[in-house]
Amino acid sequence: MNRPATPSTTGSPAATPSAAAGPAAPAQTAREKLLGTARTELGPALIGYHGTDDGALCLRVQLSGYRRAAEIVRGHGIDRLDFITCVDWRDHLMLTVQGYGIESRLQVRLSARVARDGQEVPTVTDLWFLADWEERETYDQFGLVFSDHPDLRRLLNPEGWEGHPLRKDYVDRVAIARPQYF
Repeated sequence: MNRPATPSTTGSPAATPSAAAGPAAPAQTAREKLLGTARTELGPALIGYHGTDDGALCLRVQLSGYRRAAEIVRGHGIDRLDFITCVDWRDHLMLTVQGYGIESRLQVRLSARVARDGQEVPTVTDLWFLADWEERETYDQFGLVFSDHPDLRRLLNPEGWEGHPLRKDYVDRVAIARPQYF
């Protein structure tokens, strides 16, 4: 099966499939348009991009371009927010937003590196309704502060909870006796 080439870093857009390519054609066209706009409007804030085996378009941006990149993604018909999450790499956090375009059938993952020292991230709650809960969970579990969030407070842990449980440097100060299973 021949698939269009997908660049692994910032470079030329993927080849355009013919109209006979079937269901992948709308997603491919949407991908090319979104990628063109991102390269033009984000400039050096777009660190890189690549396609995945499942057909998603991954965009990696500097944190300074995160909000604009989210606006571009939303403006290109990515109307369903799948999730917002984070990964702790010990020296930095990687924020990832995944969305899906219902009409274009394009899945997009947007990621930005965030410093562990309390660097704030602009909210995207005005772009996707679900971002309200997703940003609250990411704040609660990883400690990412989303500036201008309408109600940034803990979602899973009680208000008095100390620390952020999904950070690799988190230490639970409660000793839990665990039974010996084996």
